[in-house]
Amino acid sequence: MEASSEDTGASLSTGDLARRTGTTLRTVRFYEEAGLLEPTQVAKGGRRLYTEGDLERLTLIADLRELALSLEEIKELLRLREGCATAPELAERFGSALNQQLERTQQRLAALRRLQDEFSAAIAALTPCRSCSAPIAKHACGACGVVSKSETPRIMKVVVGSGEPPVCGAHGTRDAE
Repeated sequence: MEASSEDTGASLSTGDLARRTGTTLRTVRFYEEAGLLEPTQVAKGGRRLYTEGDLERLTLIADLRELALSLEEIKELLRLREGCATAPELAERFGSALNQQLERTQQRLAALRRLQDEFSAAIAALTPCRSCSAPIAKHACGACGVVSKSETPRIMKVVVGSGEPPVCGAHGTRDAE
């Protein structure tokens, strides 16, 4: 006999999970196929039902993916309890894994802060470009000096250019102003 959703606490559909986590139905199914998520109940007609605990698990999985953890790394984290005979053993394994992820997260945050600062600086440096009327092909953004300053954000130097006139594709020479 199949348990009712009241018996198992399973009352959320795949669509409910997707909506409440801001993902898609395909993402929920993908995590099922990857072995990270399992429906609490499969009702008549194949409808998958989940609990609030499954919702919390999916939210955690999505957050860990945002930190660029692989599916295998997430599986390992979620299975840390397996094979532990005592609470101290679990605490040691779990603490070690969390310390590794904390260090990784701090490194990622530092990189994100650097990029945030660089993007903000680039936005500010673009101010004079908004009123520039010279065609880009003519001056390659080097004529005004915005890109050639030493404090010019790296992203501007890479995307906008080095400040040198562009190379003519037909002749391999630099275009003159």
